[in-house]
Amino acid sequence: MIFLVACGPADKFPRYKISGKVTYQAQPVEEGTISFEDPTTGQVNSGSLGSGGVYSTELPAGTFKVSVSPPLVETKGTGDSPPDMVPKKVNNIPRKYWVQETSGLTADVSKDKRTFDFDLKP
Repeated sequence: MIFLVACGPADKFPRYKISGKVTYQAQPVEEGTISFEDPTTGQVNSGSLGSGGVYSTELPAGTFKVSVSPPLVETKGTGDSPPDMVPKKVNNIPRKYWVQETSGLTADVSKDKRTFDFDLKP
């Protein structure tokens, strides 16, 4: 009898469930997306914000740039053009947080550090 053991990228880079809460001036941000970008690979993992501003996703260990963006909504198409998806107008996610380059937010994920709370400022 022969047994094969697969050793792929998942074995080399274990992923951890991370979670936390996003607030704006201490109030929960309950709509939108939080994204974690690995600056060395460019890979982005995201999680949806829910009730209480809570999110969760899975990431390998490492340092990530973080962004928080509003949900996308569909615009009305005109004539022959299809509708577009645009950011919803919200007052609790300042524009600087929409992209990793300007947010100033980071997360250092490790086996021992898997909870990240972010309080956004105006």
